Amino acid sequence: MISLASERDAPTPVEAADDAAPVQPQVFVRAFSVPAGLPWEQSRAAQLDARHGSPLPIDELLVQLRRLDRWSPGRPARYAAFYIRGQDYREPFETTLQVDGQSITVAFGARRQDLDRVKLAAIAALAIVLSGAVLGGGVVMALGARSQALAKLETAEQLALAKRKLALAHQNQITLARGLRGEIGRSRPVEEVLADLDWAAASKAPDARISALHWDHGLLAVEARGQTPPFIAGDRPLQRSGAQLRPGVWLWGVEPRAARGADLGADR
Repeated sequence: MISLASERDAPTPVEAADDAAPVQPQVFVRAFSVPAGLPWEQSRAAQLDARHGSPLPIDELLVQLRRLDRWSPGRPARYAAFYIRGQDYREPFETTLQVDGQSITVAFGARRQDLDRVKLAAIAALAIVLSGAVLGGGVVMALGARSQALAKLETAEQLALAKRKLALAHQNQITLARGLRGEIGRSRPVEEVLADLDWAAASKAPDARISALHWDHGLLAVEARGQTPPFIAGDRPLQRSGAQLRPGVWLWGVEPRAARGADLGADR
């Protein structure tokens, strides 16, 4: 379901009369679910759903995607897609919306204060260069310096956007780690789960079709279609279940790492 979320910010007649007050684009919000899976698989599925379920042709829109809950094995995920029309976008802005009972802050473009700081610095540098050019009579030099200043401004804007994406990615990793720690309890470090997930992603066979991954106290198993081993790495032997879980689906157990197996024996 799509909702028009910016109606709460609509200007009053007095505000609309103020030409200096910027009007934010209308933000369309669509909440949806994706099937259970690994975090990166759910993220890809959400991106596809956001594109195919957009209220207008995707080429006409700017899109931001947010996850609404923490990842949990075997559980579907909730996402929200935020859309604005590209023709309505004038400058970066940030707004907070209510989605599924949560307050979600979403930003389109770099934050205004960051851009204002960069633009002021670029304008000051440009003014100094232009002053020297006028005093020296070098019009060509002034035009060249102006082009360089504009290029630096564009680079600075892209850098600000990149830093923001890195910060969001880092925050998402922290949130995922906290979710995993809450799921597995304090009996084992969350690094063990992450290490097994990294191994599974790096060792997955190109044609393997993994439908589920299970992790319990250091034991890793996957559900995969077909009788071909789903992993190609030889450092951790695999063992297939004697019977099918479902038609065409087998359970494959992954032997723990040698060091981890020794630790488990010591614990016993």
